[in-house]
Amino acid sequence: MKLTLIRPSHAHNAYAIAADTFAALAAQVGGAEVSVITDLDPIPADTPLVVIGSDAVNHFAADLYFSRRIDGFSIRYCTDDYCIRTQEIDGRPVLFLAGGRPRSQIYAVYRYFEKFCGCRWFWDGDRIPSCELPLAGVDLVESPRFEYRGLRYFAHRSLHRFQAEHWSLEDWQHEIDWILKKRLNLFMLRIGLDDIFQKAFPDIVSYPDRDNPLPEAGPGYDDRTLFWSLEYRGELRKKLLAYAFERDLMHPEDCGTMTHWYSRTPIDFLDRMKPELLSGQQGGPYREKTGMVWDIRKDENLDNYFKLTDTHVKEYGKPELFHTIGLAERSYSSDREENMRLKLNVYRRIASHLKEKYPNAPLLIASWDLWMFYTPEEVQRLVAELDPSQSIILDYTSDTTRESNFTNWGVLGKFPWIFGIFSGYEPNSEIRGYYELTNERIQIAKNDPMCKGVILWPELSHGDTLITEYLARNAWDADTLSIADTVDTYCRDRYAADDYDRMAAIWRDFMPIVQMRAWSVDETIWHHGSDTFAVLRERAKFDGKPSPYTGRSPEEAAAHQAEAVRVLNGLAALEVSDEFLRRDVCDIARTVLGRYVDCAIRLCEVLYGKKDSYLSDAMDAAVSLMKALRDLLAAHEDYSLLDSLNRLRAVTDTNPNFEITLKRNAENNYCRSYIYENAAYLYLPEMEILFDEVKKAAASGADIHRGAVNSRMEANRERFWSTPLAVMNQADKPALRQVLSDAAEIIEKIKFI
Repeated sequence: MKLTLIRPSHAHNAYAIAADTFAALAAQVGGAEVSVITDLDPIPADTPLVVIGSDAVNHFAADLYFSRRIDGFSIRYCTDDYCIRTQEIDGRPVLFLAGGRPRSQIYAVYRYFEKFCGCRWFWDGDRIPSCELPLAGVDLVESPRFEYRGLRYFAHRSLHRFQAEHWSLEDWQHEIDWILKKRLNLFMLRIGLDDIFQKAFPDIVSYPDRDNPLPEAGPGYDDRTLFWSLEYRGELRKKLLAYAFERDLMHPEDCGTMTHWYSRTPIDFLDRMKPELLSGQQGGPYREKTGMVWDIRKDENLDNYFKLTDTHVKEYGKPELFHTIGLAERSYSSDREENMRLKLNVYRRIASHLKEKYPNAPLLIASWDLWMFYTPEEVQRLVAELDPSQSIILDYTSDTTRESNFTNWGVLGKFPWIFGIFSGYEPNSEIRGYYELTNERIQIAKNDPMCKGVILWPELSHGDTLITEYLARNAWDADTLSIADTVDTYCRDRYAADDYDRMAAIWRDFMPIVQMRAWSVDETIWHHGSDTFAVLRERAKFDGKPSPYTGRSPEEAAAHQAEAVRVLNGLAALEVSDEFLRRDVCDIARTVLGRYVDCAIRLCEVLYGKKDSYLSDAMDAAVSLMKALRDLLAAHEDYSLLDSLNRLRAVTDTNPNFEITLKRNAENNYCRSYIYENAAYLYLPEMEILFDEVKKAAASGADIHRGAVNSRMEANRERFWSTPLAVMNQADKPALRQVLSDAAEIIEKIKFI
């Protein structure tokens, strides 16, 4: 098939990108040969036509409109609406792909191939079938339910798949293309300040040496020592944002008080500018001066914060949308009213300064501090004094289980807000969350005309492929599928036809296990104590007290034990036919194993308190499960620190000493997740050390020798630090199928009740 594609000659670059994208996909899907011309070129007489752009930008479409051969496109111009329509004109088929604005033109192209050709788009690849391109009988006009639809990327480091700071320009281009395929329009990089201080204050703040520890570096996750030079990171940010803006995407600009643990004030700036710091700052990472917010009641400090913002706008960004965290994640006074007045005043000063300089730009007010420190009444107090024509509450904690949430903040039906799914902290890289609660809450958002958007911000990216598909669909559709139908649709879209029935059955058994854990289920989450791999070092007390951690109890494990066994056996029986299936098998299995390792630890605590004779067998089963989890993580490069380090090195010159920093970033309790090297050299040895001492105590009747536990664990940590990642990865990797079937057998035999 030969087609002639007519694109606008004088329009945003997104239209040319849409044209090239259509030509490439038409060749891939239908074997079509597409000749791309502009609306000012002569039109060949012998081929079907594809028209990119509405009459507002495409002169050929406008001529048809004025000659009354078409009646328009039924879209709201200058919005994200689009029209996909076929019509016979002058005896030949014409396919119109008309977007209301540049990015929606790209949406229209991807949607045509998705809706009418069966293509499916995922963050880790596409499903592209072969078919004849339909050029008749097509008529589709779509509008998004939400104006703002996006993703937020965060600052943690460890594994390439999950950590946006690890990504190369090519990775980012792939990610941005996927954002467009899912018809999202906003993404936010909150992964540090890069070289903004150096560009804003070049005579004051110097570029740090890439190969030495960063002067502002702290311990663990707070060690922001560079892997790529700051100069290179600046170039990367510029190119990736340019790539996004060429496609008409939005990126909010940070403003106001940007000081955080991952965006600290450089020591050069503190030493030479000596900004006055707000006194009394309380919060773990913010006791050092580099992490303290400058007192922006002082005009000079407010001006300097906005100088950083203005510099980012000039060097990298666009002043169309702004974002502030206020005085987030900390308190400044034990007097609640004094603390509240300070925080309100800071919001007022930020909003007023922004209104003067960028009067037409909305301000997104992040909800983290509102969720973390405010009562519902205090949030209502803030909302009551904000300008609804300027401010939008960016609530990325909408799926919280805590009492303080958007339903009692005084925004419903009254004030612009954005619904957000947080999903999990950095350690929570498995599939988790109260999907039923989220589904209930998102329907509230869809029914509220004041809800302007929907976003996803876990502290990591792509930990849960299902939640990104859930987000993208609900960002556009007014209806809300049940979770059962959501999962079924996911399986139909993602898996080959031969795998659908088996995977759908596995997912049905799996979802109750997913919902054993949610990110804000209880106050212990503040210390990440309900996370499996931190439990071993700090939370497994064996003191006979009840577990406060929802999702860890033996009773919950027993309730879903049969499903867990069926899931693992079902995965083991699969012929893994492609990378989608391989990745999801590992994601599902690691979630199941993580839950049951955690519940097995708690079972052992309970048995120890009861002096139950089953204790020794339960500990042996828990160790066997941890070994299975270790072997599972070895089966996929997504969970390899070494693979992630090698990916960094393949992009550009990399700090030769970065391996130790990468270990620090991945080993601390905040960030312990599903990492092969951690499982092999930390989690499993720590479990064996702890259980060995518990067995001794149980046999002797004496107390657990806590000193021996701690000293042996510290010695093991030294082994972790001193063993190169390359050496850690030399172990033989067992067959995945055997790991899964062995794990199923172990779980089936554990006596949880």
